[in-house]
Amino acid sequence: MVWHSMGIPTPISEDPTFIAAPTIHIGVTHQFLANVVKEIGGGYVTVVRIKEPSGSLEDTADVCRESVVFFGLSADVDGWVKELCGSENDKTAVVFLDTYGDALVHDESTADTLPPTKSEDVSETKGGYYWLTTQGGKDMVRAIAKVLSEIDPVHKVSYLDAAYATAYQLDDVYGSIKDKIYNLRMAPVIVWGQGWENIIAEYEGKIVKTIPPPQDDQERELYIKEIAKDLMDNSRTIIVGDTSLPFDELKNLYRDGGRRIVLLDPWGDFSDIWPYKVFVQQNLLRITQAL
Repeated sequence: MVWHSMGIPTPISEDPTFIAAPTIHIGVTHQFLANVVKEIGGGYVTVVRIKEPSGSLEDTADVCRESVVFFGLSADVDGWVKELCGSENDKTAVVFLDTYGDALVHDESTADTLPPTKSEDVSETKGGYYWLTTQGGKDMVRAIAKVLSEIDPVHKVSYLDAAYATAYQLDDVYGSIKDKIYNLRMAPVIVWGQGWENIIAEYEGKIVKTIPPPQDDQERELYIKEIAKDLMDNSRTIIVGDTSLPFDELKNLYRDGGRRIVLLDPWGDFSDIWPYKVFVQQNLLRITQAL
């Protein structure tokens, strides 16, 4: 605080003699990811979310030029980022966070900024909604901390400390949920769409059927009736999907009132949940409520 002659405290940032330290500009693809990066980077980063353009990429190419690095979840989900902020821009690295451990994928144009990725360091990608699993979340925050540390080594300790703190919090989430979700091992799981393999496998559940995205209304109606029949035929069956799952139609078709239908929130659409551990925890708790 800066104290003036009248004894009234003035925040340093409002004092005319104060010069704020520069922050690193980071681009992200999703709001929950913006929260995670801010959680790791603290006051040393400025995070800007860039949405997938609905029109020409050329019309929005300038939005990522101020960012030193752009985080995407995976090439499958956020591949458009590579075209928007990749090789044409010699300032911005595009980093996909779906690799295990410390392995990174980045743009070759930033070889002087980020260390080159060795081929032996890159393992299989996690796939699916890996950020909803506690292990996937831990790997993701550590990868973010490593990138920030390479860009800004002065604050490396702060980034790593924040990442490890978040990782420990996710361990606590896993411990608190593990016993409650134990019965998932005995529940036949039907999933609506792709991407749920990791989160079901983390708690030793088994997917017995995957319902693909319907191509038309007739196919959608057929799938809904098929799922409702599975729910009625087996009292342990649970249905897992995102907000595109037809919850209301299913609830009206079978007798259990929707308790065993699990709507997860992989993108943070339900609310802007903060901190990250709460985002993961609330999704896992939705599964426990169906068991």
